[in-house]
Amino acid sequence: MAHEPATPTPKADKLLSLSQAMQQAHAHWNAGQANQAEILCRRILDASPGQADASHLLGLIAHAYGQPALALDLLRQACRTDAAPAVYLGNLAEVCRQQGLLADGEAAARRATKQDPRLVMAWNNLGIILQEAGRSAESVNCLERVVELQPDSPEALNNLGNAYVGVNRLEEARRLYVQALALRSDYAEGHSNLAFVLGELGDYDAAADAAHRAIACNPRLANAYINLAGIEAARLRPREALQWTEALLAFAPTHPEALELRTRLRTACSSRAATAEAPATSTDTASVGAHPAAATAPAAAQAQDVHDLAQRVRALLTERQNAEAERLLRDNMDPRGAPAALWRLLGLTMKFQGRVQEAADIQTMLATAMPGNLSARFDLAETLLLQGDFERGWLEYRWRYSLSHTAAMDRKVQRPRWDGSRITGQTLLIHDEQGYGDTLQFMRLIDAARARSGARVVLEVHPDLLPFARRLLGPDAFPRGQIPPPFDQHCELMSLPMAIGLRVADLPGQVGYLSADAARVEKWRKRLAGLPRPWVALAWAGRPTHSNDANRSLALADMAPLALTGITYLAIQKGPAAAQATAAPHGMNIVPLDAEIADFDDTAAILSLADLLISVDSSPVHLAGGLNRPAWVMLPFLPDWRWLLHRSDTPWYPSLRLFRQPAPGDWKRVMHDVGRALATRFHRRRA
Repeated sequence: MAHEPATPTPKADKLLSLSQAMQQAHAHWNAGQANQAEILCRRILDASPGQADASHLLGLIAHAYGQPALALDLLRQACRTDAAPAVYLGNLAEVCRQQGLLADGEAAARRATKQDPRLVMAWNNLGIILQEAGRSAESVNCLERVVELQPDSPEALNNLGNAYVGVNRLEEARRLYVQALALRSDYAEGHSNLAFVLGELGDYDAAADAAHRAIACNPRLANAYINLAGIEAARLRPREALQWTEALLAFAPTHPEALELRTRLRTACSSRAATAEAPATSTDTASVGAHPAAATAPAAAQAQDVHDLAQRVRALLTERQNAEAERLLRDNMDPRGAPAALWRLLGLTMKFQGRVQEAADIQTMLATAMPGNLSARFDLAETLLLQGDFERGWLEYRWRYSLSHTAAMDRKVQRPRWDGSRITGQTLLIHDEQGYGDTLQFMRLIDAARARSGARVVLEVHPDLLPFARRLLGPDAFPRGQIPPPFDQHCELMSLPMAIGLRVADLPGQVGYLSADAARVEKWRKRLAGLPRPWVALAWAGRPTHSNDANRSLALADMAPLALTGITYLAIQKGPAAAQATAAPHGMNIVPLDAEIADFDDTAAILSLADLLISVDSSPVHLAGGLNRPAWVMLPFLPDWRWLLHRSDTPWYPSLRLFRQPAPGDWKRVMHDVGRALATRFHRRRA
């Protein structure tokens, strides 16, 4: 099974009993550490083939990571004996239901309720299976029992409401949905179901509002789009209904109900005189414009034309021919309605040329017209954050792990995600998620999360950054992959800004929140003691595998204008680019240190002693900023969102100064400006 990025595997340094191994596997799974949980389960099954507990947990993991056939096989194996726990049978019932095996699901659920008559999950799953089998009255009996057992569960109230709809008790269903939403206002399914019932009751305005709220909570909830389309059709607005149907098909192109609805709505649209005046262009799934127009599905040749155009545009963007890419798109797009993929590319061409607000306008249009286009919404998130609109930007940034190429990175933590509320007396697990620089930057928010939540905070970080986390939190910091202490809620490190409502005005917050290891500082003080000052640490390239590395990294040879007399450059560059230090520009007094730098603690010690760091946008910048040490950052024309726009300082780090390209690819001007600033700061001249 493929899931999260590779992390340390469980150690086999001591022999575990079966119960101990299962206990550890469950702890890993609860913490979203699927790799470690899977490894332990497979070890158990190797030693004891068919072992029920390991089969059950491995089945849950397979189900969570999109392997339904494997999940079903494993759960059936776990439930093969009469002594199978009721919980295992309840989970088997749900997996059967999701695969359309209603008879098998019912049998498993009935075994579960017989085994444990108070197991809420079993009655709930049985009720839903009966509902889907068209046995609504029986479903009501099951789900009323669930509400009796869990009267304050939004899910229980919602499911009973669905059962009441099945027996035409619409007012009672409406009351239950309202009750569920009072308990959980962001319950997308509750909003969607309320929209359906309100539509059936003829309150179309309120129904449309509820459907829109459902889509806002979960932009990929298919039923919300179906309900909204039905509501618009009932209001005799077939074009609007068709637009929402197309918005659904944009991310679910084979949805059978949407396909059937689209056919009917097109017929309705064609019968209205207004349709003759409506713009129509071919799209792959939907048309998007200032006011998106529904359109006929494209012929294969037209779809290929769109694909070929997009490929040509992407090639131009790779070569930084942004204006030419924009011209190519404008020459081939109908601005009244064009494929979403082309609008997205047009927004990027504008953004890469520095026309950020124009890009934001297009991205906002896409997010409004096609809420389920999460790639466009992530584009919008980064643009809003770049503009300093944190209030909207962090909300859109939450979709970062819903993209096709990032979904596997989403940890399936089996506890609720913290939403910023007060949870005094509980334990909050915060876990890192992205690169070193991101972790170093956002560790500043740990104290804010602790203060806001009132909880004990435990922090999971990459082992390379554990020393800094330990100096910040003590023993409540632990390495990625280790079983955390028992916890009640969790939050990704880069979801903290949304949870705490971080604004630009709140920055920098805690200054100098990172600290260097005292022993390492002394080690490097001795190592550097014989070198003439000033000492300027230097890093000219980021991680080569970074998606934006071509724009942000330099060659050391490009930095020849910084070869000033009397300055000792400390080359802290790591990776393949470090070898360039052996052939430094003429006149640059550079000391290669990469072979002596074992870890980030060494880098932190050097930065604590150096007079200045000069670097491209990479992790040493965030390390220097977190240490509150002076650093100059050389940025591309369109920088990463965290550096904002049009300023030479950054609210994140008071000790940093920014040097920006005035035009795409113009590092010469950056070198000129940095060289002049160096000469002024250290009263040096060109070598």
